[in-house]
Amino acid sequence: MPALAARLRFLSRAFWDFLFPPVCFGCDTEIESGLVCESCCTRLATNRLGVCPRCGRPLQPRIPTCGRCQTPFCLDRVRALGSYAPPYSSLIHALKYSHKTRLAQVLGGALAGLVESDPELKGADYICPVPLHRARLRERGYNQSGLLAAEVAVSTGLSLVEPLVRVRNTGTQTSLPDDEARTDNMRGAFRVKSGVDLRDRRIVLVDDVFTSGATLDAGGRQLLKAGASAVLGLVVAAA
Repeated sequence: MPALAARLRFLSRAFWDFLFPPVCFGCDTEIESGLVCESCCTRLATNRLGVCPRCGRPLQPRIPTCGRCQTPFCLDRVRALGSYAPPYSSLIHALKYSHKTRLAQVLGGALAGLVESDPELKGADYICPVPLHRARLRERGYNQSGLLAAEVAVSTGLSLVEPLVRVRNTGTQTSLPDDEARTDNMRGAFRVKSGVDLRDRRIVLVDDVFTSGATLDAGGRQLLKAGASAVLGLVVAAA
């Protein structure tokens, strides 16, 4: 009986794969199995953005500075796998809005490789996700940044902590017109849980997308107020 059930599952999966062949969530290329094609996996492992020499924000290729250095920023540096364009944007969208939570393993593994290649991130004490507001968490069912941070922690051996709480249910940053509006939107959005001791700790703050940096900056300032000696950022993509 178990053999028959396994056979039926195989036939059912083959039938649906025939009708709807699996495609890569990064580039829509048809693949035999899995979630991401070999080409996109290679890009995730090799296309890593540097940082602005003036402020530490992610730096687009062949551009000397980020162009946002006039806006205050508290993080020492932020590393990103790539620009907010396919395959990165497509993978993030599938993870956040299509409940493809297994993509966190793929993206988290790539982020872990980025941490291992960066001496400053590798020397941190904690990995910390940017939290969702409880209403957004209830609606989505999971925090994509938390899934990514957990994968990074497992792969790197760094300790996962969640000291931040989102106390304001802010709107989406990408829908706002400029950096000033994004900064205003995030003002007072986070606090650190009572009793958390972050003194002299270096913390890597994990999020999915870096737009203006307002979200990471707002969270980072609270971590620094709580005693952290430095906050560094880690994201999948930078807009």
